[in-house]
Amino acid sequence: MITTPSFIDLHTHTRYPDLNNFQYQEIENSAKFGGYSDLLAMANSEVAIDNLDNLSTAKEIDDKLNLRIHRVASLSKSLNGEELVDFNKFVSVGIRIFSDDGKSLTNDDLAEQAFKTIAQLESGIFQHCELNCHSNPGDVAPPNFNSELIEIYEEEELSILERDLKLVKKYNTRYHAQHISTKKSVEIISKAKKIGLPVTAEVSPHHLLLSNETIEFFDGTYKMYPPIRNESDRIALVQGLKDGVIDVIATDHAPHEKSSKDTSIQKATFGIVGVETLLAISLELYHNKTLKLTELLAKLTCNPAKIINIPRGEIKKNAVADLTVIDLNKEWLINKDKFHSKSHNTPFHGRKVKGCAVKTFIAGKLVYDKE
Repeated sequence: MITTPSFIDLHTHTRYPDLNNFQYQEIENSAKFGGYSDLLAMANSEVAIDNLDNLSTAKEIDDKLNLRIHRVASLSKSLNGEELVDFNKFVSVGIRIFSDDGKSLTNDDLAEQAFKTIAQLESGIFQHCELNCHSNPGDVAPPNFNSELIEIYEEEELSILERDLKLVKKYNTRYHAQHISTKKSVEIISKAKKIGLPVTAEVSPHHLLLSNETIEFFDGTYKMYPPIRNESDRIALVQGLKDGVIDVIATDHAPHEKSSKDTSIQKATFGIVGVETLLAISLELYHNKTLKLTELLAKLTCNPAKIINIPRGEIKKNAVADLTVIDLNKEWLINKDKFHSKSHNTPFHGRKVKGCAVKTFIAGKLVYDKE
């Protein structure tokens, strides 16, 4: 058993506020089971966080949870990439992170305006890099063994990332690259960091542990954006994590209804749940001696805390007692039917893993106890 600071996720889709009364307690239950105390909530809920009224609605629900939810505002109204939100209003109430995650801000003129304004406001952009998100997003990465599926090429990610980093260099905008998936993205971000640009990056565990050589093309749980790519990309992402080019492992937790994922990749919605399984999946990198335990845990604790500028992620005198106790050697099978969420959309169902959270404390209060 070891004790670590509780985890901080920089990429959670809470799904609320919405119009269908999503059971928000599921987020809390899943997070505590996974060892999390803090989640950064994306703006692309059904009621998008594109104005202060919607932000207030979201926060009213956030406050009901025994969990810290940190809010992101969208870059564009309704996340449609056509009109920017009022950044000043959000900053006036303490929101300093903006993202259209689920979509990219693809319009170059709007992107330039956003990067310039957000830099002036000393705030940051978290970008989902997908060129054709508003038109034809595709299904899977090449090589594609099913002629009915539309391929998602790496240029989808690279074109937005390269444009953005030019704007970062021009305006010195704080920038975070979300869920990168390609070898070339690692190389581009590495170059940006070497010249001192204010850039950080995250990767999700499914891109670290899976390649499209293992995809079951008739299983909708393998459909996600960005797609699972080839083995050389996977290896490069792992190396980027080890080298510090990638700062954080983030879940991209995206609950979906069973019917939207229990189908073929062609018909399925994008997304995977992750807060219950990220620790166990990521610990494979420790057990196979790819990463030291301290290196791995930094990607879940102090690194994300620094990126969103919160006083968390460390065990030290007078710090808030957010703690997770981990059994590193507990072997178990990921069973989607035993999830704390009604959403089961994971390709890791049935995978044998080693390690789990056994206790989670938030502000000194025991909120989860496996025993």
